Amino acid sequence: MSMQYDQYGQALGVTVDNWQGATPPQRITLQGRFCRLEPFSQAQHGAGLRAALELDVDGRDWAYLMPRPQSDADWSNWFGMMEDSRDPLFFAIVDQTSGQAIGSCSYLRIDPAMGVIEVGWLRFSPLLQRTAAATEAMYLLMRQAFDWGYRRYEWKCNALNAPSMRAAPRLGFTFEGIFRQARVNWGLNRDTAWFSLLDSEWPANRAAMEAWLDAANFDAAGKQRRSLEECRRALAVTTRQDGVRLATLADLPQLAGLFDGYRQFYGRHDDAATSHDFIRQRLVQGDSIILVYEQDGALQGFTQLYPLYTSVAAAPACLLNDLFVAPTARRGGVGRKLLAAAGELAVARGLARLELATAHDNLTAQALYESMGWQRETQFYRYRLPLAQR
Repeated sequence: MSMQYDQYGQALGVTVDNWQGATPPQRITLQGRFCRLEPFSQAQHGAGLRAALELDVDGRDWAYLMPRPQSDADWSNWFGMMEDSRDPLFFAIVDQTSGQAIGSCSYLRIDPAMGVIEVGWLRFSPLLQRTAAATEAMYLLMRQAFDWGYRRYEWKCNALNAPSMRAAPRLGFTFEGIFRQARVNWGLNRDTAWFSLLDSEWPANRAAMEAWLDAANFDAAGKQRRSLEECRRALAVTTRQDGVRLATLADLPQLAGLFDGYRQFYGRHDDAATSHDFIRQRLVQGDSIILVYEQDGALQGFTQLYPLYTSVAAAPACLLNDLFVAPTARRGGVGRKLLAAAGELAVARGLARLELATAHDNLTAQALYESMGWQRETQFYRYRLPLAQR
């Protein structure tokens, strides 16, 4: 990504590589551990959702969204609108254990061409409020939006809505400001607060949310051991020390180049397209942890951790499969800093251990690993089963 200028030297904007737009949202089920999100159906979800929402006896939870439905016709009309609408595109939040719809949510102001999508029309019943399922529902919507290729994920609310104003930053959104006198609702002025989460911020936010949602973060009574903010701070340990931080999608051009260099080091031909696609998938899907070392805006090295489990210890671990330093930055301690950051991150996540493998003749790397406390395995042989590509 680089800034483009016109012939007068005026900055025009940063390039967006290979932008083809995002995928329009689909009516699909998003499966979680505490809840699932299903395309809203009045027949399937209406009765359960109404029963859950009517547990709010005094109606205070309706203050900022819409007047509370009063009659059977009101509820039916509202549910009918939810089922028929495509923007907003509504989902029922279904409790995984009971199968009851206990809330609803939607994507709205959907703009695939520009890569912008908003989350809104949130109706959390008393059965859903302040539960792990409530956070998981927001995580599932975020993850799917970025998987569909959106660059900007928005949250907007009435600036007087204190619970919503607190929820957005907790979930990782950045406050952007208040649009004054944005609307007139029921004869009342509404100032609208704007929040956003960008694709470049998603990998770090995803890691924090997944750490919070992990089963190990809850005790036998279902009480959290660490708050979402504590998980975020723990993961940030490696992002502010010695130039090492978690990679984001904004790093993709430079990081893909380093990854291609790593593959060439192990005998692969130069294949920039494959390297770019592979790293992009890891960053978007969040199925690996990538740490980068940055100096003066340039990435000089990276390491990549792949989650796994150790059955004997019955605990999570990670495979440190990639460690690479740009040739111009070698012998400057970059590899050592990346390994130290990986160790700190592993401790912060409660991993049982880190594992790696290296070539027999890679003596330089072996010396580095052993100097930092890594122990050579002598009790087990490693085997590999190559599989033919079909």
